[in-house]
This record gives sequence, structure tokens and C-alpha cells, in this order.
Amino acid sequence: MGMPTIPKQPFRPDLCKTIIDLLESIALEEVALSHLLNAEAEKVQAFVCKYGSDCEADFNDLISFNQSVNSTLNSVVMKEFLLLQKLETTLQIADVKKPPRKFHGKKCPPKPSCPSKTCDCPDCRKERE
Repeated sequence: MGMPTIPKQPFRPDLCKTIIDLLESIALEEVALSHLLNAEAEKVQAFVCKYGSDCEADFNDLISFNQSVNSTLNSVVMKEFLLLQKLETTLQIADVKKPPRKFHGKKCPPKPSCPSKTCDCPDCRKERE
């Protein structure tokens, strides 16, 4: 059995595009989770409207509903943790693989110096020595 080979692809995104794609995917997943949380909040509101004022819900209904909401929220929290890990990894890749800054070829202007040359800034101290 030989080593697997990756076929050549006509378009291979560069690192910057890949990082942007990863950040966009995190943002889209966050939006999806916000929709889930909103739906869960509406579910709680509907339950309270149905059973809240009349206290018609029996103990089993309350326990079952609570377990359902708890399960959904637990899943959302776990997904949030995974998204946080994905974000931290993406940011580490972006920091480590930061492309070098391009040299623009222009001479940078000199630093402005103190007019009095009597202050205690590092530049004035160097000139006095």
C-alpha cells in the first residue's frame, strides 16, 4: 500500500483566503446558534403562556419540558466551546503565518526632533552625548 496522493486542484486558496473562510464559517455557525436560542426562548414563552397563569401543568410536564430545554442549551454551550477553540486556532494560524510586510520602496521621513534639544527624551540624550 503506497502513500496517498492529493490530486492537483485548479484553485487552491492562499492562507489569507483560508483564514477569511474559517472566520466566515464561525460567524455563520454563531448566527445559526442564535436562531436556535431564539427558537428555544419562544418555546419557553409558549409554554409559560399555556400553563403559567392557570398552573394546569403537572409535575411530569414541567420536568419533561425542563429536560428538553436543558438538553438544547447544553448542546448550544458545547458548540460554542468548539467554535471558541476553532476561533483561537484560526487566530494562532493567522499570527504564526502572517505574511511579511511588503517593502514599499519609499524612504520614510525622519523622526521629528525636539526644537530645544534640552529635554530628556532618548533622541536628545543621544545627541548630547
